[in-house]
Parts: sequence; structure tokens; C-alpha cells
Amino acid sequence: MAVKRGAGAQRRISRKRIGRIAGALILAAAPLACTIPEKPPENPFLGTWATADNDKVTIREDTIVQTTALGKDTCSGMFHFGYDTKSRQALTDLIARQPDLRKKLSDLLVEPNYPVASLDCDRGDQTYVLLNDRQLVAIYRDGDIAAIDRLARR
Repeated sequence: MAVKRGAGAQRRISRKRIGRIAGALILAAAPLACTIPEKPPENPFLGTWATADNDKVTIREDTIVQTTALGKDTCSGMFHFGYDTKSRQALTDLIARQPDLRKKLSDLLVEPNYPVASLDCDRGDQTYVLLNDRQLVAIYRDGDIAAIDRLARR
């Protein structure tokens, strides 16, 4: 003997079924709502930096600007710029022939590795060492002669 269900019973079943489906969809969509698309990490070197004497350097994605943007035209065709990570030892080795300056740099560099921005221009090079998000150490070299400078973000 078949039992007939009325319209009210069908509505209750439909509401229950819809409720379950809606609940499942909400639970399935919850992880998607919680994920935020990540931005690529911003380059921490970019921006303007200045020495205590207010000499400014602007680091761009593809070059360094001092009084002018450095490139192949301003570097006698010999230009290279890039980002890397260097060890403390590799950085202090850049000024091996000046022991006092090397010690000063060694005292500033307390971590084993640092992110660097390196620029080769003609016969000289510049290495900018990121100490933290507010401070850089610049190592300037022309042949065997080196100098270092501390810079702060402006």
C-alpha cells in the first residue's frame, strides 16, 4: 500500500534538502573567502636613501640614480646591475687591501648573509648591503681603493 504525501510534506523535504545543499556550499566556499591573493614581495631596496651628509642615492628596479641614472651610456658601455645575496665573508673580502676599513665593515655586518644590490660601472663598482628595512651600507670600489658609507631610508 502506497502512502501518499501531501504538498506540505514535499515542501518540508525540499526545504531540508535546500538547507543541506546551502550549508555544504557555504562550508565549501569558506576557505576560498579566507584566502587573500598574495602580492609579490616588494623590493626592499627601492626608494631614496641618504647619508648623514644628506648625499642621496635612489635605487630603482634596474639602476641606481646618483646625480644621474647610471647605465651603459654613463659607464663607458660597461654596466651591470642586479640583486643577490652575499655572505658576510664575501662582503668583507671586497676590501681586503684596507685592513682598517675591512674591520669597520666587519663590525657593521653581524649576520651571516645579506641581500645586496650590486652595480658595476666602467672600472668601479658599488655594493649596497641591506642591514634592515631602514639602513644600508654602501661599499664603493675603484680598483683596490674602497670606501664605505651608511645610508638611511628617506
